[in-house]
Amino acid sequence: MESLVSSNIVCDKYSISKRTLCRWKHEGLPSVKLSYNMVRYQLAEVAKWIESNKVMVAGAGKE
Repeated sequence: MESLVSSNIVCDKYSISKRTLCRWKHEGLPSVKLSYNMVRYQLAEVAKWIESNKVMVAGAGKE
């Protein structure tokens, strides 16, 4: 199993704001809630969700 990462890492990797990440989460982005205010993500699942939903990413193509 891939390790879980924070929202900051997801936002940095995809060059998106926290607001966009929150919107994606409400639209079905897979996440793991660890406690009342701690949510983590698996980068592979995020990438799959972006691809399957054809979401445009600001930093697409940059590595």
